[in-house]
Amino acid sequence: MEIIRVREKIFQTFSKPSVALGNFDGVHLGHQEILRRTVETAHGKGREAVVYTFDPHPRLVLNQAPEIPQITTSEEKAAILQSLGIDVLVLAEFTKEFARQSPESFVENTLVEELAIKNLFVGENYRFGSGRSGTPLQLKRMGQEMGFSVHIVPSVKVQGEVVSSTLIRKLLLAGKIVEANEMLGRPFSIQGNVIHGHSRGKGLGYPTANIKPDRKLRPPDGVYAVFCKFQGQIYPSVMNIGRNPTFHDRKTSFEAHLLDFSEELYGSTIKLFFIQRLRAERTFASVDELKLQIARDVEKARNILTEYSENSNPGDLMI
Repeated sequence: MEIIRVREKIFQTFSKPSVALGNFDGVHLGHQEILRRTVETAHGKGREAVVYTFDPHPRLVLNQAPEIPQITTSEEKAAILQSLGIDVLVLAEFTKEFARQSPESFVENTLVEELAIKNLFVGENYRFGSGRSGTPLQLKRMGQEMGFSVHIVPSVKVQGEVVSSTLIRKLLLAGKIVEANEMLGRPFSIQGNVIHGHSRGKGLGYPTANIKPDRKLRPPDGVYAVFCKFQGQIYPSVMNIGRNPTFHDRKTSFEAHLLDFSEELYGSTIKLFFIQRLRAERTFASVDELKLQIARDVEKARNILTEYSENSNPGDLMI
């Protein structure tokens, strides 16, 4: 997949591509339906499937949010889009000047002149142009006038709820991993480099890999059943996020214990895929009480991850 970063204008030459517009944070089930139709239409005609999105997020530039916790990093998003068959990812720099464009100017200058668009795919709630005044129906009318087709993709629902990045963020921040994963269509993940920690896990009989995670959304403190991806292999694991209150730590740590694993991980990059939250973090009266709880956590995680593996192939969803 080709990635094009745009500051002012796209100088790439396209030939009647199919284009998906949106932010696509999380690349959730709703996004995947838009992307599936984009790829299917483009490749059916031997043309390019293009995603046009903005970096940074428009809401950050327009000061409508001090910070938006990302569900996926830019690198993760690109990898997922590539796996779904997207040929070109256009990352357009979003500025206040760009935001002042009318919907008509954006369509004429960017979609028609720069992208030479043939088919456009957007979600039914998509908004664009100055003051978010442009709507999918407006796009459809402009498409008829300017010679391209507009496909408005209905929202996807899970358990009666419309799938959205906003809802998924709320679920993840509440520790509702199972529900969030169902809407994502794959496990939520974090990635990071393995660094030196306090080495307490080894003394407790459960050595852990301490990671410095990429900057993105962080689930709440607690213990989780996760899969760890290391050098292309998937390992069932237990993860703790928190300050280890039993030992009075001040900084939040991210520690993963890989089940039945004894290799050295320091300096490596690992990726952790969250399957289920086991419990909140809490203080224990003694180290022995903590060890007993860790043993229970490991057994519970092993059962959850074994059942998950029996119902699906973890490697298929862990990009």
